Amino acid sequence: MAIYHFSAQMISRSKGQSAVAAAAYRSGERLKDERTNERKFYKREVKPETMILAPSHAPEWVQDRNRLWNEVEASETRKNSQVAREINIALPRELSKPEQVELIRGYVQKEFIEQGMIADVAIHRDDQENPHAHVMLTTREISEEGFTVKNRDWNTKELLEQWREQWAEHANKALKREGIQDRISHLSHEARGLEVLPTVHLGHVAHEMEKRGVESDRGNINRDREEYNRVVVDLQKYREEKRALERELTRQQEQKQNKERFYTAAERVHLQEAAKLLQTEPTLPNITKKREQLHQWEKEVHTHTQAIRLKQDTINEVDNHYKWVQTFKNQIEQAQQRIDQINWLNPLKIKENRITKEKAIQEIAFANNQIQSHDEKLNDYRIRLEFSTEKEFRDIQHLYQTNYPRLLEENRQTLGHIHHERDVLEKAETAHRSAFVRRVVSSYPERPEMRYISYETAQKINKLQTLNQNKVIPIEQMEKTLNSRKNEIQRLHGELDRVDQHRSRLQHAERYLKHYEQQHTTVEKIENNPFLKGKILISKSAKQDYEQAITKRDQYHDLMKNEGVSGRTDFQSQTETLKRMETQIPKIENQIQSQQNGLDLLESIIKGIEQATRNMQWDQQRQNRQQQKPKRGKQQQWGMDR
Repeated sequence: MAIYHFSAQMISRSKGQSAVAAAAYRSGERLKDERTNERKFYKREVKPETMILAPSHAPEWVQDRNRLWNEVEASETRKNSQVAREINIALPRELSKPEQVELIRGYVQKEFIEQGMIADVAIHRDDQENPHAHVMLTTREISEEGFTVKNRDWNTKELLEQWREQWAEHANKALKREGIQDRISHLSHEARGLEVLPTVHLGHVAHEMEKRGVESDRGNINRDREEYNRVVVDLQKYREEKRALERELTRQQEQKQNKERFYTAAERVHLQEAAKLLQTEPTLPNITKKREQLHQWEKEVHTHTQAIRLKQDTINEVDNHYKWVQTFKNQIEQAQQRIDQINWLNPLKIKENRITKEKAIQEIAFANNQIQSHDEKLNDYRIRLEFSTEKEFRDIQHLYQTNYPRLLEENRQTLGHIHHERDVLEKAETAHRSAFVRRVVSSYPERPEMRYISYETAQKINKLQTLNQNKVIPIEQMEKTLNSRKNEIQRLHGELDRVDQHRSRLQHAERYLKHYEQQHTTVEKIENNPFLKGKILISKSAKQDYEQAITKRDQYHDLMKNEGVSGRTDFQSQTETLKRMETQIPKIENQIQSQQNGLDLLESIIKGIEQATRNMQWDQQRQNRQQQKPKRGKQQQWGMDR
């Protein structure tokens, strides 16, 4: 069974205590106390699991346990200073070790780090039945430079009680998340209404007897009372679970009533019809699931209808083939009759009779070829429709023509049923969406344009409220935050642009500086060398080279000055400045990313509200136009008709 233990104490010099020694004992590490020049180490059979958590603005050295607590000691000057606070917490045995670590990490981050403290956490597992965490906390606020003033607000009893209560909240959430029924409470037995009996002190004699397995009177008293207390605790646990269930049912009922008040009478009817159709609560997920089923059903019906029509077309094609076969058989019969009717005894018609016979034979041959062609084409249909003879096909044709209208009608009725159900679902979905919009809009009674927002905009507003712990965010605050973030992002991008400009300017200046120094070296070399200087006086080309070097030197010097650099020393100084500026780039980019988080959501909400404002204005204009239309009486209408 999960147990609750949460104790707090101060580590104080007045008690002869040291933050460094306390940290060494709890972490199992070797630490040096620089104040006393002593080394602290306490050997443990099971190495503790440790971590140091700190605010994001804290300097990196706080992750060094030895330096952290020596800095804490150095910041305290009084001999009775309270150097640190320690919290001792029992971890639920029902959770695994990684789950215990995440539980204590999340609790410490939320309750202490976000308040500005630094926490040194050590989890002790020397006794498997008693896993617990020691949390050492700093008492002074921290800046990027180090520890500053003590925060007296961290010493209040109200805050301690809040820490105790929140530990129970964090632990119970972790237990629930893992499907564990046990819960803990920060309240005392008396506060929870538990009439438990205290156990009696065994004493030395009774303790030795119990240790040897001999029951003592005091031991029996304690066993009876422990059994009684167990029953009381179990009964109280049942009562608490019952009350929790009743509260949850009440909450759900209130939540349901709160939601239903945003539906119109017609929308409630639509939801009732959808509930009958779904045979369950007509929630949006259930509606979506049913719509997908209807879509699949509709596809199957269309496929079936196509198959019916395709089979009918196939039967018609077979019928046409058989008709052609019969036509050609008739032609053969007619041609054969003409041959049989020839009078070969009449000598005057011998030539005519031969022509008639040849023509008839040709017709018979052609007809036989056509019959064979159609019969070959029928082979494929014989396999598909499963018939061998024309009689079998005619039976299939008769049966199908009898069922064909009925099959089409059944599919038509099925599609009508699908369309009806889809209409019911669409009305229910519209009811949900409309009620949802009304519920969101109800938080902004002073903004009439909000009645015209879309469902998508309402969803985004609800998401924003959820992210802000269900707080209603005024529209003016949204606009102000949006503009502020955009301006800040623009400012930060400006800083990045300035770094780029500074870098580009120095790149140009570096190139000009290099050429300037080359030309300057050339000029100095000539001016400081008597031979070369004399050569200028007698050589025209040497003089031209000298003057050209001076001209180029001055040109590069002017170009360099235009880039804001006066010389090598100035360039190096500005380069160092650039390096410092470049180290800030990751921080600026992180700030931009931080400002952009949620910006799209805010921007889309404001655009949705602006569209709602336009919709409201269009609606008002339409109503005004309708009111301004002249009303004509019957006589006036009749007169115009005449």
